[in-house]
Order: sequence, then structure tokens, then C-alpha cells
Amino acid sequence: MNRPLIFQIGILMIILLIGYFIFSYLNQNNKLIKESISEIENDLRLKNKLLKASQEQNKILGLSYKSSDEKGNIYEINSLSGSIDETDANILFLENVKAKILVFNYGVFFIESDHAKYNKLTLDTHFSDNVNLLYLDHIIDSEDLFLKYIDKEIKISNSVKYKHKENLLEADEVNLDMVTRTSKIYMKDKNKKVKAIIKN
Repeated sequence: MNRPLIFQIGILMIILLIGYFIFSYLNQNNKLIKESISEIENDLRLKNKLLKASQEQNKILGLSYKSSDEKGNIYEINSLSGSIDETDANILFLENVKAKILVFNYGVFFIESDHAKYNKLTLDTHFSDNVNLLYLDHIIDSEDLFLKYIDKEIKISNSVKYKHKENLLEADEVNLDMVTRTSKIYMKDKNKKVKAIIKN
């Protein structure tokens, strides 16, 4: 065998060995990266499970609160489930909510919503998502309803639709005084007008 051929075979062997070592090194790094990603994903899954378990542990099923005062007013609120605010034990976050407010000598207001934030001390409540208020034959649908219970005041906002018999109104906000049974219906933008369909 001549020298140049041996030299060429030697160089070829060295190139193949270098290629093999580079491939092995990259393959090993790739496995380490995949293992690290897998560990991170497992950690995230575990944290999510722990968080869900903690939330489930914090959840209370079948909540019901009833309050009355010396004037004969009664406020009752029920929900399928809820949880206590971690920063304030007097605040409850409720789901699938139904409330009834009896104002003495004036009548009963019924409120339903998907969610509510309820203060056990003041009884102030923020009903949210698919809110429905019913008083006699007056119906108001919206996305937010703020009840100041002591003042007997309700502020309704966000996609407000008022129905009374065949009459319809659409507005930005409605302010309702439950004692005097007076209401203010208006738009936030003074240049816009309340939409109304009045049939009687």
C-alpha cells in the first residue's frame, strides 16, 4: 500500500471519529434538554394539581346567608358553591347565585347571577355575569349589579336591558332606590341616547 493512500485513509478515519464524537455529544445534549423539559413539564403538572386541590379544598358547597334588621327588611343570598377571600375572611366569592331582598312595605326583589362578591359584614354584593333582577313585572338584565344593602341602593351597569311588559330599554347604567322605588336610566356618554321601544 502506498503512503498517500494510507495517509488519506488515516485522515478519513480521523474525520469519521470526529464526526462520531460530535454526533454523540449533540445527541447526549439533546437527551439532557429533553429530560430537562420533561422535568419542567412534570413540575408544572404537579403544581397545577396542587393548586387545583388547594382551590377545591377552599371551596364551600351550598352556601346560604340570611339577614334581617329592626325595620323588617330581609336579605337572603344562596349559592351552589363559593370560596373565602385569602386576604379578607369577610369576603366570599360565590358561584351560581340567587338572592332575595324583601324591603318592608315595598316588595321583594329577586336577583340571579353566575358570580358574586359578597361582604358578610356590610352585606354589600357585586353580582356579575348574566345578572337578572326581577321586581314585580320589571326585569333588568345586565353583566354587573352593585348592591349597597344598608342604603338600599342598586347600581346596574354593562349591557343593561330593561323590560316592563312590552316596553324595552337599553342603557349603560341604571340606579335604583329600593325604598322610594325610583330609578335613573342613562348613558355614560351624554351624546348618546337611551334606546327605547315603548308600546303602551
